[in-house]
Amino acid sequence: MDQIKRIGTSIIAFAVLVTLAGCTSFGSSILTEERINYNVALQITNDEQLLLNLVRLRYLDSTAFIEVSSITAQSSFQSSLQGGRVPLPSIAPMFGFTGNLGYSTQPTLVYIPLQGEDFIRRLMSPLTLERLVLLYHSGWDIKRLFSLCLNEINEIHNIRGVPHPDSAPSREIQKFARIVELLGKLDARSGLDLLMETQPESATPQYFLRILLNVLETSEAQSLAQLLDLQPNQTYYRLAYPSIQTEKAPSRDTISVQPRSLLGIMSFLSQWVDMPTHDQENGRMDEGSPYETSQSPDGGKSPDFPFSIKSQSERPNQAAVAVRYRNNWFFIDDADLGSKGTFSLLTQIFALQASAISVTPPVLTLPIGQ
Repeated sequence: MDQIKRIGTSIIAFAVLVTLAGCTSFGSSILTEERINYNVALQITNDEQLLLNLVRLRYLDSTAFIEVSSITAQSSFQSSLQGGRVPLPSIAPMFGFTGNLGYSTQPTLVYIPLQGEDFIRRLMSPLTLERLVLLYHSGWDIKRLFSLCLNEINEIHNIRGVPHPDSAPSREIQKFARIVELLGKLDARSGLDLLMETQPESATPQYFLRILLNVLETSEAQSLAQLLDLQPNQTYYRLAYPSIQTEKAPSRDTISVQPRSLLGIMSFLSQWVDMPTHDQENGRMDEGSPYETSQSPDGGKSPDFPFSIKSQSERPNQAAVAVRYRNNWFFIDDADLGSKGTFSLLTQIFALQASAISVTPPVLTLPIGQ
């Protein structure tokens, strides 16, 4: 009888130790899963918000941004263990036990609307040369970067959206497309670089486009110098903003660039939103698309831009990001690598331009799970 009691006591003690050990292991695994889940949810909702605002711009609707300021999760574990003697007929009494283990979490999300003068200024301010260089060195190819972020280069205009009577001539737009194509070819051959240099006597940095020696005498480098009216066979060209002095005395060793603002980039990309047929028929969109009516006098069509937002009435099955608006689904196809790359670049530009914004209440705090 005493031996049975000792065995029962040992079993209960063992069960308690297993339960406590299980709590420790369970807690670490829950932490790992929750952190990943919050990370994925934040990334998905950020992409959906950005896509939603591109679609709003296509309809000429107002934009709005809300940032998740903080995520606080309160977790709790509950465990219990009960044991007792179970009388059984014909044999000695046996010891038995039951246990319960529970887990619950209550996240609190703090939302802050991005608004006010500081945010609007960042939306409307052109990208700096420093950020263009930073984006280039983060791995983005120069063709995509300049096509998206520049309004003009050496007074050669990039397309800005749906053509209108005051837009740049389509032949000039094709010239811009040829310039970024040549830059892309040189970049693919590791033949160029964007550099920033700070002189000891000046706190203002200078920026340069460097043509490496391995491509300096290629036809692409020569054609680029000709199209931009630059001194050929130079290894360094200074990058600068357009200025009155440049217009009066243009320098053949300087490339003047006019970057777009974040809002300008978003407005530009919004033109690639595929509008539902009934919205087109009801006049809820601008006529045409950026390249459908942008043809040269000889009938040649301007190059296509790697971005497309599709629309349909049903929820898409294969979408990198999708959002429902005006009773339709707008999405980027998961197999459309060009559009996914351009959208990813946009998210980085948004993070750069919208970062470090001082915001004030109202602050919306939502406890989830109550």
